[in-house]
Amino acid sequence: MKELTTAHGHIRGILLTVLCIGTLVVHPWGQSALAQDEGAWQVLPDMPLGKWEPGTVVLDNKLFVFGGYTLGVVSSKRSEVFDPSDNSWTRIQDLPSAITHMNAVLDGRTVWFAGGFKDGYKGHAIAEVWNYDIDKDRYTAAPLLPAPRAGGGLALVDRKLHFFGGLMADRDTDSSDHWVLDLDAWAQGSARWMESVPMPVPRNQFSTVVLKGKIYAIGGQFHHDSMQLDQPRVDIYDPQTGSWSSGPSLPKGHSHAEGATFVHDNQIYMLGGHTTPAGGTKSTDADILRLSAGGQWQVIGSLPMPLSSPAAAIIEETLFLAGGATAGSNVAARMWSRKLIP
Repeated sequence: MKELTTAHGHIRGILLTVLCIGTLVVHPWGQSALAQDEGAWQVLPDMPLGKWEPGTVVLDNKLFVFGGYTLGVVSSKRSEVFDPSDNSWTRIQDLPSAITHMNAVLDGRTVWFAGGFKDGYKGHAIAEVWNYDIDKDRYTAAPLLPAPRAGGGLALVDRKLHFFGGLMADRDTDSSDHWVLDLDAWAQGSARWMESVPMPVPRNQFSTVVLKGKIYAIGGQFHHDSMQLDQPRVDIYDPQTGSWSSGPSLPKGHSHAEGATFVHDNQIYMLGGHTTPAGGTKSTDADILRLSAGGQWQVIGSLPMPLSSPAAAIIEETLFLAGGATAGSNVAARMWSRKLIP
């Protein structure tokens, strides 16, 4: 089922501007970055339906957005793809379950999902694993996780699918479990999740990417329902050695940017989310962070407004930002683009 919908959202004609164009900002963690003016962002037509905490991947220069929360903190099965060549959204097959708090991983022309919270606010953690065939527009069930998890990391290296961390069924206890599924064995009909080296510091709603064959678990928070304590920690798993090591810490505690964290040109980008500066309180973030291999995190710009859990990607040297939630968990449908920040 595919239904083409060209977004006709209201285009806001007045771009936000700031007076700090070209201002050099020196941050307390010793990095300098050029402060970016919000006017550099171009307003695009709104999304057909506002979303936050979705799963995202990029393929064929298009942004795929799966599930997530909609208005009223309601989980959605709805999935769609954005084509920047004409700013259109194409409806694709709905997810089998209404899911949030999951990562999406691209394997060729197949997208994988594992775990998540199902069925709205205060939804229950699940063990479901699915893959989506982009060309056939069809989902297929895969071996369940050994236990329900939500807000964990998902990564693919050398045909091995890794799931680690996240919340247990009580929605508040962080898990250190690390499981691996051999996709080649699964394709042959005989596979199950196997235990691997536990995550050194368990947490949830961290961002997960693969850079140069290593898996990065970036930021995240401790707990969920009782309290939410953002962390600056970065852990790196090397599948070749089967070991975890510490990576460069974020400049502040950070979480809720899973669908807006990605690798481009051998650099990790992370946009928006929740943040807790040292000695500060949790708030919605507007920073754009970037990390090069062997370097330290830098703040290279800002979003047009602070957003939690948006969808974001770089496509043909243009940065696209869609949805997310403002303070108070108010879902947004707005969309912007800007040229890639040097």
